[in-house]
Amino acid sequence: MTGEGLNPPKVCLGFDIHYPCYLNPGFLPDLVKGKRNVKESYFNPDAKEDLGEVIDRSFRPTTELLLELLDEGFTCAFAISGTVVENLDAWYPEMLDLLSRAATHPNVELLAQTYHHSVAGQFTDLTEFTDELLMHRNLMKEHFSVTPTTFAHTDYPITPTTAEALAGAGIEAAIIEGGEGPALERDPNHTYTYRGLPVLVTHCDLSDDIAVRFPWRGWDKWPLMADQYAGWLSVSPGDCITLFLDYRIFGDFIGPEAGILEFLRALPSALAAEGIETVRPSDAARLPPHEEIGETGDPTGLPGRQRTIMQQSALEALEEAGGLVTDAEIWRRLLETEHIRRMAMRSTSCGKPLHAVSHQATYDYFASFMRILSHAEERSATIARSPKAALSLRCVPPDKAFYFSSYDRPAGYAAHSLQELANMLEFAPDDVIRYHVEREDFNRWIAQVIGDTQLAQKIWGISDRTRLRTMIQKRINKLWKRLS
Repeated sequence: MTGEGLNPPKVCLGFDIHYPCYLNPGFLPDLVKGKRNVKESYFNPDAKEDLGEVIDRSFRPTTELLLELLDEGFTCAFAISGTVVENLDAWYPEMLDLLSRAATHPNVELLAQTYHHSVAGQFTDLTEFTDELLMHRNLMKEHFSVTPTTFAHTDYPITPTTAEALAGAGIEAAIIEGGEGPALERDPNHTYTYRGLPVLVTHCDLSDDIAVRFPWRGWDKWPLMADQYAGWLSVSPGDCITLFLDYRIFGDFIGPEAGILEFLRALPSALAAEGIETVRPSDAARLPPHEEIGETGDPTGLPGRQRTIMQQSALEALEEAGGLVTDAEIWRRLLETEHIRRMAMRSTSCGKPLHAVSHQATYDYFASFMRILSHAEERSATIARSPKAALSLRCVPPDKAFYFSSYDRPAGYAAHSLQELANMLEFAPDDVIRYHVEREDFNRWIAQVIGDTQLAQKIWGISDRTRLRTMIQKRINKLWKRLS
C-alpha cells in the first residue's frame, strides 16, 4: 500500500506565478474628467514599483533557487499568468528572461490557465473563459515555445461546462482545488476523472502547512523543517500528493527572515531521503484513476465555498459588462479572481495566503470595484449603438443601488442594475415588495437612477411579483436587442 512504508506517494508540486492588477482605491469619477487615458486611473498607479519590490523579495530569489534545484533533478510545474508576462516584458525584461530559463527547463511543466487569472469560468456563457484559455496558450507558445496541456483550475470549482470547454480546447488534464465542488470529501492523494477528464486534487491541508502555518509561532509544529514535512508526506496514504502554491509565498507573503527560502532549498533532498519522487502534473494524470468524480448534488455546483452577496453582485455585473464595456482590456483586468476574493471577510487558502479582513474593508473594496465598473460602462455608452439602452443596462455603485427593505428593517441586499433587480424580485419576500410598491420606490429608482422613464411608467402600481419581474425582464431583453 502506498504511503505506508515501502512505497511512499509521489509528489506533484506546482507554483502559481501571478501579480494582480490591483484597483486604485482612490478612484472617483470627478477626478478623471478631461483625462485621455482614464483606464490608468482605474488601477494601482504604483503597479510598476510594487511589482519591482515583489521581484526583489520573491520572484528573483525563488527563481534563482529553483534553477539550482532543477539542475539537481527536482521536478515541478509553473502556471504563469498572461498578466505577469505582459508586465515583466514591459517593465522588467531581465526577470522575464530569468523566469523563461526556469519555465523551459526540462524538469518543468508549463501549465495552462486563463490569461488574466479570470473568473470567466463562473459565467453562464463560457466564451470568455475559452478565449482566455486560447490567448494564454498562444502566449506560452510565443514566449516559451511550449503548448500546455494541463490546466490549473484552482480558483473556483470545476463544473461540467468548464470541463467540456477544457476538453474542447485540447486540455488533457486539470488540477482542481481540494475541499470544494466535485473534490469535496475526496481523498486528494489520488488521480481521478471528472467527465472523462483526468484531474489532480490539491491537498489543501499540506499546502497550507507551507502557505499559511509556516511562519506562525503559535503553531504546535513550528518551526517546520523540510525533513519533518517530507516525513509527513511519506506516510500520507495514496498515489500522488498534489501541492499548488502561490509563488509570492516565498519571500513576499512570508518574508525570508522566517526561513521559507531555506525550507524550499532543503525540500528536494528531504523528499529524496524519504524515497519520494517529484513528478510533473501530466505524468501524475497518467496514473490509473482512483474513480470518476460524480456530481455533488448541490444545485449551485459550489459546495464548500459560499459566495458573499457582494461577490455575487460583482460577478453578475461583470458578466453583463462584457456586452457594455467597449475596452476589452479594462473589462478583462476587472475579471481577475483577486478582486472577487477581496469581497469576502475570509477567503479560502489552499496554497494561497490566508485572507481575513473586516467587513468594512470588504465593502470598501466592493464599492471601489463597482464605481470603476460603472464608470467604464457609462463611458462606453457614449459610443454604443443605442446610448440610452446602454445606460439603462449599466450597473451602478453602492451609493446609487436599490436597497431592499421591509416595513421595520433593511432586508440586507441591494440591486446594482436592472438585471439584478429582476433577479432579486424572484426571492424577495412579499412584504418587502409590497413595501416598495406602496412607496413607489421601484418607479423612482428606475426613473431617477437608471434613467428609464418609459419602464418606470409601465410598472407603476404593479404589485404582483411575477408580473413586475416579467415586465422588467422584457424591457431588459428589448434594450439588449437595441445594442446588438
